[in-house]
Order: sequence, then C-alpha cells, then structure tokens
Amino acid sequence: MAEMEKKPVIIDCDTGVDDALALLLCLKRLDVVGITAVGGNVGLAATQRNTRFVVETAGRMDVPVYAGYDRPMLVPLQDASEVHGAGGLGKVQVPEPKKPLEKQHAVDFLIDTYMARDDVTLITLAPLTNIAHALLKEPKLAKRIPEILCMGGSTVGGNATPAAEFNIFVDPEAAKIVFESGIPIRMVGLNLTRQQVVTREMGEKIAAIQNPAAQLAAQLCGDRNGKPGRDSFCDACAVMWLVEPSVITKSAKMHVTIETKGEFTRGMTVCDTRPFRANRPEVDIEREWLFEPLPKGKEPNVEVALELDQAKFDQALLAVMEEYSQS
Repeated sequence: MAEMEKKPVIIDCDTGVDDALALLLCLKRLDVVGITAVGGNVGLAATQRNTRFVVETAGRMDVPVYAGYDRPMLVPLQDASEVHGAGGLGKVQVPEPKKPLEKQHAVDFLIDTYMARDDVTLITLAPLTNIAHALLKEPKLAKRIPEILCMGGSTVGGNATPAAEFNIFVDPEAAKIVFESGIPIRMVGLNLTRQQVVTREMGEKIAAIQNPAAQLAAQLCGDRNGKPGRDSFCDACAVMWLVEPSVITKSAKMHVTIETKGEFTRGMTVCDTRPFRANRPEVDIEREWLFEPLPKGKEPNVEVALELDQAKFDQALLAVMEEYSQS
C-alpha cells in the first residue's frame, strides 16, 4: 500500500494490552500523524511509556507521542490494572524506551494539528479526557475534526459497571462533551467487541512470524487467551473499521447520549434503539430501522458498529504482522 494512500489519523490511547495491538495495526496500515496518551487502563506514567515502547517496537521512531491528562475531569481515576496488570501490558516487561516523549502537551498538539488541517480522523481508544479538554480550550475543533472513531460504550450493558463500559465510565463528563460536540462519531462498543475472541491457535500463528512487532503481538495474545469475558481485543476491533473495513459487517445510526448523573447508570451510553426493536430473541436489536419511535426520539448522532467477521479479523491481523517482516 503506497504511503500516499494511507488514511491520516491521530490516536488517543491509554496503552494497555488491547491498545498495544491496535497501535501495531495502525502504525503499519494507516498514516499515524501522532499519538496522545491519557490516564485510563493505568496511570499516565505507564500509558505514555507503553505507547512509546509499542511505537519503538513497530520501528516507527518518526511518530511523535504526547502525554495528556492523568485523571478525569471531575473525579479520581479508577484504572483497570486488575485487567491489564500494574504496568499496563500484562506480563510484558516494558523497558524505558529510547523513543522520547514530546515536550508539548497532548491537548495543544491536538489543537495545533486540527487548526492546521481538517483531514485527520481521530481514533479514541481511551477515556475521552484529552479530547474534551481540547474542545473546551478551542471550540473551533468541533468543525475541524472530520470524524471520531471511538472504542467505548455499548448498546447492551457494561463491564466497568452493569450499565457502563470502562472508557466512558472513567470520564462520563468528557464523553458527554465529545458526544454532544456535533463531530461525526463511529462507536465500537462492547456489543461488537465481544464477538471477537483470541484463540491459542491465533497466538501460535503470530508467534511463528519472526519480527519484533509480531513477537509483541503474540505476547499480548497470550495475555488474553483463556480468560473468558476478557479474551477480546476491544481496541483492535475498533481500529479494524479503518485498517480493514470489511471486518465490520453491520452498523446502524442511532442517537446516543451519555448518562452522567445516574446512581447506577453513570457512564452508560444510552442508545435509542427503539426504532430497531423487534421480537427475535437471537439478536439484541434489529439491523435495520423498523419504525418511528413514539414519542419520536432525537436525530441519530452516532454510527454504532453491530457485527464483526471473526475470520476476516484474524486474516487482517495475520496479514499486518507479516507486513512487518517486509520492511
């Protein structure tokens, strides 16, 4: 794939196990203009270090990495170190990377980049703290960011709480600012990512590929394999919508709002699925708009991913890891 054909993106992440695999996919197949780190899966000191480590492992020392905020807008950080390990990458030992951290703050990098160009898709794989702060500091960004591909939320319940997915739950106020910004959003939530499962066979196939990126990916697969309920690479599923679009086979536009005040539902992505409700128990919601809800809901503001092709995911993952041996 020629360099000029690659889609320009900025990635905002809290690099844990699944972010790392997503970064490896993007660094090979997309034009990564820069990467911003935020506190989430673990604290910022670890997420920015892990990000630099992955970039270095991918052989992409040219891609700048910026540190942003270490905590949500209004509440203390509740991390996911019980899932990703204290260092964020499971059992992977992360040395201090040679790749330096940029001195500029992530929010200022986002503002400077988007005020200069409006053709860069923003991929968010983390709590939306950095993005919300950028929008508050420079409101013009809402007209400059062409689209956001967001790993977060769910149409059918959460993992951080019964109602809320982790990335949205950590900073619901930030998510609310972003989702109400008017920027076109594609949301990849738990309802989609749970359709992808890491198998031992896949890990072994990747381990057989002799390059540093594939060896890291094999370690990441090993960390997730055999952990029911935690054996999906959520962030990798999300970036596949750009890396290999055929992996996402169904999506639907609906209105999504963020709950910030609920006693039991704080951080919930409240998806108006009323037009998609039917009587088939084998699907969460229908894939086509069936009828007007009564009372009529708000206009759709988010395109929500609904179905994933596991075989195509595996094919794309293997293909990218092989490509790291070719350059």
